[in-house]
Order: sequence, then C-alpha cells, then structure tokens
Amino acid sequence: MGRFCWPRSGNRTMRAVGIALMAAGLALILLSVPSWLWATVLGVVLISVGFLIWRFA
Repeated sequence: MGRFCWPRSGNRTMRAVGIALMAAGLALILLSVPSWLWATVLGVVLISVGFLIWRFA
C-alpha cells in the first residue's frame, strides 16, 4: 500500500476528541449572545484546537 491510502492510519480516539472539540466550539458560538465576546473567543479556540487535533492525530 502506498503512503497516500485512505483512510489514514491514526489514533481514532484523538480524532474523535478533535471532532468533539470542534462541535463544542461551534455549539458555543451558535448559542452565545453576540455581546459575549469571551464565549465567542472560547468557541473559536475550541474549534481551532479541535481541528489541529483532528488533522494531525
């Protein structure tokens, strides 16, 4: 098998954690009142960290 085979091998648990963090960040952004800047920033951070974990796990 080549190195570009799909699906990629990786830690499934870490990929699931990354997806869960992205979902939590998205939910936080959707449910936060626009004047709550801290909640929006936290949501963006959760999505970013979740994406990094999902992508590189």
